[in-house]
Amino acid sequence: MPPRLIDAPRCCQVRQFVHHARVQRLSTSSTCKAAQIPPESPKFIEIPRPVQPSQPFPVHMKGVLPVPRQIFRRRPKPQDTDKASPEYLADVTPEPIEDKASTASNTDPRTAEFVSWKARQAEARRRNLRESLIELSNRKQRQDRWLAARSNKKQADRNALLSAPERDDERLTNPSVLQSEMPEKHHALPDPDREARLARKRQNVADMEAMREGNRRNALHTLYVNAGNFITTGAQLDSTIDKVFDDLNQFNNDSTAGANVWNLGFPETVQQLLGKANQTPGKKAIDAAEGNAGITRERMRKIAEELTGGKMEDAR
Repeated sequence: MPPRLIDAPRCCQVRQFVHHARVQRLSTSSTCKAAQIPPESPKFIEIPRPVQPSQPFPVHMKGVLPVPRQIFRRRPKPQDTDKASPEYLADVTPEPIEDKASTASNTDPRTAEFVSWKARQAEARRRNLRESLIELSNRKQRQDRWLAARSNKKQADRNALLSAPERDDERLTNPSVLQSEMPEKHHALPDPDREARLARKRQNVADMEAMREGNRRNALHTLYVNAGNFITTGAQLDSTIDKVFDDLNQFNNDSTAGANVWNLGFPETVQQLLGKANQTPGKKAIDAAEGNAGITRERMRKIAEELTGGKMEDAR
């Protein structure tokens, strides 16, 4: 609905009433309120207002508040210093060593006035820091006591509800189940086999620990057995390189060409390795004559390791 302007006669009547307000006292409260509105006010023109007021918008505050510092620990430790104690306040707000105001009184008056003003400002800062620390400490203690009391009350209410018996109205209006057949309240489910189950679990843990210990012992023994072939010095490395790469006839014998890298020929193919594993006869007569001697030798070594309980050194 568009705003409605007040006609000229009514406006004249309002002004006339304002002029004779002190003489005639026959006006109501609304008229007196309208008479107090000057013509330059936006409310001088009558504008219809909605019955339901509009939703007020939140006031936009400029700037960002800084994050407050955590002066006191949420859960103080025994070694923490009480920041409201006189010793701590004396350390953080020490008094001046010398009185600069009395020293500067013999100099220029303007300098003395400035020095005394600086001394008063420093004293105000020390006083404000002491009072603020004491007040913040008291407020934190009050808040901690309130939180502890609220937490204790909640826990007490919860325990009371958990341990409360069944209400009489529920018990008396439950005809389908007898009171003797109702389950009893137990804080924990019954476990008659608990001791046997725990003993079995302990034995399993002991067995696993023994197996780990045996594996570590076997690994240490294997390391000890193979340590004889380790190269630890530069002289051993030079001699090993000379044997493997330089001397071509050092490891020769009647059946093999030696362990020299140049006498080994091409490496075995996958088909040859599968043939050895499947015990298929080879193309060479020496392979057919050897038979299963290599496989049997490896099996016997493994059986001996199982019987002796340790790693056996490979044949060189």
